[in-house]
Amino acid sequence: MPEEKEKTIPVRVALRIRPLVPKETGDGCKECIRCVPGNAQVVIGDDKAFTYDYVFGSSSRQEDLYSETVVPLLEGFFKGYNATVLAYGQTGSGKTYSMGTAFTMSNETSEERGVIPRLIKTVFDWIDERKDKTEFLLKASFLEVWTINI
Repeated sequence: MPEEKEKTIPVRVALRIRPLVPKETGDGCKECIRCVPGNAQVVIGDDKAFTYDYVFGSSSRQEDLYSETVVPLLEGFFKGYNATVLAYGQTGSGKTYSMGTAFTMSNETSEERGVIPRLIKTVFDWIDERKDKTEFLLKASFLEVWTINI
């Protein structure tokens, strides 16, 4: 029987280190994760190194995260491929900040805008540019899971 070629699924992992919030700095908290310059690697403490496909330090901008990790997915998405962006981490790690699910028109500057509001704007701008030549059917799903420990 001929060997089947392995089908690979290109999953990429990005690490985002959120900046300390004012309460943390007020309590004297310090950053405990160090980014390795020129590498997608972080060091925790003195000797625990971890490598990812992308690393965004606490001074990174929302635009950097979006343009480097999400925009490349859009190229395939606009050709008809599925794309998934998943934020995972413990409570307080910055998922809501990075994804932008705390978005409101009154509290958000363009710099603060997270992945989801940026993605929605990009998709609808793309559709608007092509609406005279193409008919579109857009379906999206969104799931935000919260767990409560009692």
